[in-house]
Amino acid sequence: MVVTKLKTQSMHCVSCEAMIKDALMDLKGVYSAKANHKRGLIKVNYDDSIIEKENLKKTIEKAGYKIRE
Repeated sequence: MVVTKLKTQSMHCVSCEAMIKDALMDLKGVYSAKANHKRGLIKVNYDDSIIEKENLKKTIEKAGYKIRE
């Protein structure tokens, strides 16, 4: 299991947190996801033998949020 932290600047409220969490939790290989709009931080626990970090980023972007590098 891998834990990764991703940054976003387009998350503004608790609803945004929920949308990101739900989108990530729908992915096979994601065990947990937490988002904090105040810090602009998304923490994801996932199995990197099932899903790649790039897929996490694409899922967040597809939900309408931009990832900061």
